[in-house]
Amino acid sequence: MEKPIISLFSSAVRPELWMKTYESLAGNKIPFEMIFVGNKIPQFKLPENCHFIYSETKPVQCLEIGARYAQGEYIMNFADDVVFSPHALDNLYREFRELNDDKAVLSCRYVLEGKDIAGECGYYWVDNHNSPLMALSGFMKKEVWERIGGIDKRFVALFWDADIVMRVYEIGGRVVLSKDVKAEEFHPSKSYWKNKPSFASKVLAMFPRLKVFLIKIILFLERNEEKKRPRLFMEYGIPVDRPLLESLWVVKKEDAKDIPPELIHCIDDREDRGALLKKRLQPVQAFENKHILTVSQGPKGRWK
Repeated sequence: MEKPIISLFSSAVRPELWMKTYESLAGNKIPFEMIFVGNKIPQFKLPENCHFIYSETKPVQCLEIGARYAQGEYIMNFADDVVFSPHALDNLYREFRELNDDKAVLSCRYVLEGKDIAGECGYYWVDNHNSPLMALSGFMKKEVWERIGGIDKRFVALFWDADIVMRVYEIGGRVVLSKDVKAEEFHPSKSYWKNKPSFASKVLAMFPRLKVFLIKIILFLERNEEKKRPRLFMEYGIPVDRPLLESLWVVKKEDAKDIPPELIHCIDDREDRGALLKKRLQPVQAFENKHILTVSQGPKGRWK
């Protein structure tokens, strides 16, 4: 097999969907590989440029394993239930080269239920478009990923990618939204809000100031009938991962008075937010190579 230029990696638990994702990329001319990491063994032979790594570790650790295994100069995480627009990798590679910026992260446009929501939901604070642009399936140089330390092992399932992007900003990088490349969920979507009104009402009661934010995030993470993403969002996203992300980048508005304006991305006056900083408040706690395939490091968590 020709050495890949692009490596895609996923914390993958739906092997029955993998070939659909692969088929959407098969027409690309640029050499690529796909790396699936998780505890669901595929019952079929994978194409030569696809690799499965068995691991029962937590979701974000599976992603870090995939990134470390990647052989390509460029890497990109992906969800294992999406299809990409035609020649997505060829176009991402071309667009990235045109940027002439090794520290850039090129984001796919996310399509949910036929609607491109990248411009609506793709921000650090979804309902504050003054906050920095985030990346969905961020296409970037592997050497930059390694330079910033990869995923912080304190994350369990979600919001790790926002932390990656914030660290890219910290070293002078940027996020650019692709002009043409789209990633779209390909299975029928059932609204979690319609099927589970008690779930929605409980969430909104807990977080009244984040109503719009929560609605958009749930829509953004909504998955098929197994509801894996909403479960992860409630079990790990709200109580563990989002508070961790905020603790790394946000200080209360009153505590930001002595911080130079050039070191602040933006200030959100709402009580539960504050000043979003350009410099991380704590060092990265990187995963260790020892037992990375078998032992979850940091806070524990599972897909189910």
